[in-house]
Amino acid sequence: MRRRIIQIAAALLLLAILPASLLGVGVSLPSCYQDSYYAQLPALYRRLTGSTGKRLILVGGSNVAFGVDGGLLKQLLAQYGYEYTVCPFGLYAAVGTSAMLELSQGQLREGDVVVLAIEPASEALSAYFGASAFWKCAEDAPELLTAVGPAHRAALAGNYVGFLQERAAICSSGQFPQGEGAYAKSSFDESGNMIFCRAGNIMALGWDTGAPVDLAAVSISPDFARQVNDYCKAARERGAEVYLSFSPVNRSALEGSPGEGAAAYFRACLDAFDCPAVSDPNRYILDSGWFYDSNFHLNSAGAVLRTCLLAEDLLAQFGCYEQLSFPRPAMPEAISQEIEETADSGWFSFSAVGGENAGYVVSGLTQAGLEQAALAVPAGFNGKPVVGMEAHALDGAVALEELRLPETIESLPEGVFSGCPKLTRLVLEHTRRLCRITERTFSGAPQVKIYVPAAAYPLYRDGDGCETNLWSALLDRIFQY
Repeated sequence: MRRRIIQIAAALLLLAILPASLLGVGVSLPSCYQDSYYAQLPALYRRLTGSTGKRLILVGGSNVAFGVDGGLLKQLLAQYGYEYTVCPFGLYAAVGTSAMLELSQGQLREGDVVVLAIEPASEALSAYFGASAFWKCAEDAPELLTAVGPAHRAALAGNYVGFLQERAAICSSGQFPQGEGAYAKSSFDESGNMIFCRAGNIMALGWDTGAPVDLAAVSISPDFARQVNDYCKAARERGAEVYLSFSPVNRSALEGSPGEGAAAYFRACLDAFDCPAVSDPNRYILDSGWFYDSNFHLNSAGAVLRTCLLAEDLLAQFGCYEQLSFPRPAMPEAISQEIEETADSGWFSFSAVGGENAGYVVSGLTQAGLEQAALAVPAGFNGKPVVGMEAHALDGAVALEELRLPETIESLPEGVFSGCPKLTRLVLEHTRRLCRITERTFSGAPQVKIYVPAAAYPLYRDGDGCETNLWSALLDRIFQY
């Protein structure tokens, strides 16, 4: 109890530049995120700080949360005489990999082995820090505030008022962040392993069409490389080791040659980071059947496969060259979705995407479609899902006032509504997953109001996954139906 009081006092001291009245408001508001995915970060941190013996610490983003079975990894290593407490320490890209490094660096000690497994995305490989998301994680965990550096504490101070406003709005609405499904604290066991059953791939085409992966184009920021190398140096000074492994990547999402892209990405990592690689990125380019809801998130069987691959890599690094015979799960079948084609299909033109698991995107409007004041994009066409819209799909739709999008639509490109001057009502039917947008999806369309199911409104406010939630910046134009 005394230690907890000291932590709280220290956290408040760090934020002393904030008016006392604001701090008082924060203390008086009830907890909003205690059942959400955000609340798992304090649990991971407390497991890390409270664990004993030699530890295997897995640092990265949400690919760690969705893609490693810590209990199985501990068991596989122990079979060959290597005893470690496995500490998963990856959760949420919106927080930033930089924060995960800062939080774990102060806890390193002799005998620890750290494995870096970071998503091949430029934001994850940068010094980005998501202060808003971090506040949600630290809502009931002031010790997190004291564990980050001065620059991040300054960012937190600058975001505190916005965080209070979000909490006040949640309390006023009575719609608290959802605590169910994969993105909830209850999805994890006390060891930090995800126990929520992810039976198969739930993406319409088997990959996230709004987030293709070009490994050859991934950039590693110099600031982030310096942070990683400082981390490696600090680890060595404390008698710990840091190794580089890789996030799983959905083969179907890759652009260009997978082999050439993996080779370029591997070279970039070796040039940037001062730690040995224990893995070959080609081993972690996996078929879509192993994934769940993103190009980096594995389903339950995929997590077992990836854990076996990582155990093999680590054992080879430790000097164990015996023939390994770890069990391999069967790849699960994709979870089928009902596809409904409506009469409105005649208003649209479509282009095929996705290879053998083909689906369609809306590529334009027919002449009859251009004359409609209200349109509803069909969920399917020719028996396949309609998953997106091309950037100029609505060009010339000067009569369009209302557009309805089905839940199969996975992404909306920049400026897609800029050719619709009368469009004022965009109705989204998404209730389970958000449609991916960019910061400029609504560029040129300030008049558009967005209508979402009332039960799904918390998704738009809080996000539905592990990436930065761009919908939250549009809450002033999002209405419930």
